[in-house]
Amino acid sequence: MSADLTGVTIRAAVPGDAAALEELGQRTFLEKFGHLYAKADLDAYLEEAHAQTFYAHMIDSPDYLVRVAALPDGALGAYLVCSPLELPADDAEDGAVELMRVYVDGALQGRGLGSHFIEEAIDWAKISQAPELYLSVFSENDGARRLYERHGFEKVGEFDFPVGNHLDLEFLMQLKLE
Repeated sequence: MSADLTGVTIRAAVPGDAAALEELGQRTFLEKFGHLYAKADLDAYLEEAHAQTFYAHMIDSPDYLVRVAALPDGALGAYLVCSPLELPADDAEDGAVELMRVYVDGALQGRGLGSHFIEEAIDWAKISQAPELYLSVFSENDGARRLYERHGFEKVGEFDFPVGNHLDLEFLMQLKLE
């Protein structure tokens, strides 16, 4: 399926996007997963993992790829973050990288933006000469897992992912690039 990018501009994130990324990241996480957690756990996670300063750091760092999908009114509707490998991939090869986040606003889902960003992540990893690209996905997020599998990712492990004091079972997935 090709992406329907009508009215959407895909571009590199700029420092002025950090606040919008915080809002979009928090909102899309809450919409998809907010019902799973106690308020204190959710607030602690969002304050750490979706803070404006967190996004600003990634935008400013040459080690990260941050891409956004901007709507005609300038609002952000989706984004991609790739990073140096931080996931617990014990057997990772030197130089492996991570697809950290693909978030798409609910109103834009089904248009191929997720696939578009996954393909951009794979291209970035190849240009970076990474031997492997890793990601993690919530074990109960079957739709996302199937999407990653369609792009060649395979489950290679499991780990506990903290959301505040709550631990989720997360699947570690890998795409060999060599």
